[in-house]
Amino acid sequence: MSSDSEKLSRKITRRTILASTLAIGSSMASASTISDGRHGSVRRESGESMWESREIDLLAPLVRVNDTRGILRKHENAFPVAEVSEILELTNIDGTGKSWFAVTLIGISNQLQILDPSKESPIYVISIPEGHDGGIGSMAWDFSRRRLFLTSANQIYSWSPNEPDGVSKVTSIEEATYLYGINVDSSGRIWMGGYPTGAVYKFDPVQNNWESTGKLAPDTDYAREILLDQFDNVWVGTGSKNPRLFVFSVHNLNQVHEVLLPSPQENGFVTSLYSFDVFIVVSVSGITEQLIYNQRTREWDHRLSRVWAKRNASNSVRFAANEVFYSITDGSLYMTRINNWTDVRIGRIPEGSVLSIIANNDDILLVYKEAGGLQLISVHPKSLDTKGTINVSLVSGNYAIQSLLGTSSGKIYLGAFMGKGINSIDGDTGERWSSPDAEYRINQIEGMIEAAGKIFIGSYGYADLISVNLTHRDDPGSYILLERLDRKYHQSRPFGWAANSESVFFGTVPDYGRSGGVFGKISLLSNEIEWVMDGNGKGFVDSHSVIGLVADEEFVYGTTSVRNGYGTPDTEGQAKVFKFDIANKRMSWITNPVIGAGALYSPKLVDGWLLVADIEGVAVIDPDNGSMVRKHHLSNTENSNRRPGWASADMAVSASGKLVHSAADVTTVVDFISHTKSTIGSRESPCKFGNRITALPDGRVFGVYKDTNLVELDLLPSR
Repeated sequence: MSSDSEKLSRKITRRTILASTLAIGSSMASASTISDGRHGSVRRESGESMWESREIDLLAPLVRVNDTRGILRKHENAFPVAEVSEILELTNIDGTGKSWFAVTLIGISNQLQILDPSKESPIYVISIPEGHDGGIGSMAWDFSRRRLFLTSANQIYSWSPNEPDGVSKVTSIEEATYLYGINVDSSGRIWMGGYPTGAVYKFDPVQNNWESTGKLAPDTDYAREILLDQFDNVWVGTGSKNPRLFVFSVHNLNQVHEVLLPSPQENGFVTSLYSFDVFIVVSVSGITEQLIYNQRTREWDHRLSRVWAKRNASNSVRFAANEVFYSITDGSLYMTRINNWTDVRIGRIPEGSVLSIIANNDDILLVYKEAGGLQLISVHPKSLDTKGTINVSLVSGNYAIQSLLGTSSGKIYLGAFMGKGINSIDGDTGERWSSPDAEYRINQIEGMIEAAGKIFIGSYGYADLISVNLTHRDDPGSYILLERLDRKYHQSRPFGWAANSESVFFGTVPDYGRSGGVFGKISLLSNEIEWVMDGNGKGFVDSHSVIGLVADEEFVYGTTSVRNGYGTPDTEGQAKVFKFDIANKRMSWITNPVIGAGALYSPKLVDGWLLVADIEGVAVIDPDNGSMVRKHHLSNTENSNRRPGWASADMAVSASGKLVHSAADVTTVVDFISHTKSTIGSRESPCKFGNRITALPDGRVFGVYKDTNLVELDLLPSR
């Protein structure tokens, strides 16, 4: 017998034994507990189904059969939201000095809402026809021409009170993916920054032409903060590597000057820019204080050590003989004199999240975020006595679904793109639930897992690791921040999750401008992080993101992506698969089994094999040595034709030998018993689904349809 035949024979024997063992474990899971009795059932793979105890051949070729019907059940608008992104005063809206307000919502519907403060609800609610799933990126009011300009993705729109029921597309900047920081100069020309071009653009709506600075610096992908000062200068704050500050005149885009920051940072962003008289106030990631640049002396003055809440400051106004502006620190309102940068604490303001501070000579308007709307409180600038309060409700929009988790209770938990909090939908009854308004820890969820009666969540922004006690999910105190991985490890997105009976494991994507994700372990007994491995700053897998994990009691298997943090080129080479020995805390092996794949996703331990997903389909990996023994092609898209991502493919294990794979706009059910594959949805079929899918313990599989709808997928080919 050849060595290959011997190996396959050994594998089949082991596979048969493991299949029986997993089936027994599955039947006991609903009643089992960890030996100390302190935890409930721990279902491997977040409660996904184990297959029946029978010989299932994962290596046999697959034959394509009829498509399924696509959708069995639809839960529309699964994650409604009224989360405000920005509020802007529309001064002199009708020529009489009256102000309205433009409010932008995160999400993909009802993103623009126009408020008349004399009304209790928006007077105009507008959905942007095409753009960014997160909503409107920035907006600017041209008060002279009474026109509001908006950006979404790389599109520019305008709104006018003369045609208030919709927006008009002005233009798009095709070379950019996203546009930021839109401003309007005194001549009505529009200015904005771009990603990944790292350039600033000027668009003239009258002449219908645009100009560009070109890439501001070789290491600059983001031109994100744009400010026009009173001297017709354009100030630009960049990131994600080496955040910089640039300035040039509106009259000459070809003479761009860099103003060197007093404390250069390796990574991060210029996060805010304000212009007061001859001063530019700059906030930068990694620098606690606000920095003051004097245009007259062309030098940096002293720093403002009192940090403004959310880096927000008001416009400037005259107060007695001084020009002043207002800001908030630790719940108190402060007035700052611009001539000497001295602060005066006025007093405490009402508790709550202040979105905007709008200063007038005789009052200060504080705009608060509250559940379902806004509260506008007008206070006296000396005494803070309330002069008036207005409550305005907003019309709900919808988040785009970002992540899914099927749980042992039959509920599917949902995270949202640029979202706050977490929602769930019962797979049987359709009953919906949302996390409490007072819960403030969860932002965009990249990945999550169920273990020991909790959900462990990876939240984007600061790579927050959060645990939620499901028996007290309505209690804000049950949402525990375990660690903020950006502080010590410079991470941004926890994607990979796995669990066994004692531990939960996580893998991450690094922060902007960095490469190398970390790998860590959380104790289910203590609910604390036991260790984190970062390869001495190079990443657990050198210069790779750790995006997929699966565990048994002895080993953790992981997959990587060469895609780094935003603003950093992909690492050269191919995605890797690794096997990690838990007890000895060492790597058993690491391979790159799929030639041409820059990312591998969603590893599963099934019937003695390790399965991983890529854009093309499913790879069957030998868990003994990490070699690929079979590749099942499910889509017509090749790995080399797509830039490696962090979540570009997914798999869910169903019942009775079925597995669902989704990538490249193709969703396929594979039946390893009948050796068939069937399309559930594709770009050519009536239904096209997103990449994120999940399964319930009973084998039902759920996906995302048209961004906002949770749907149960049909897994049976049509007859």
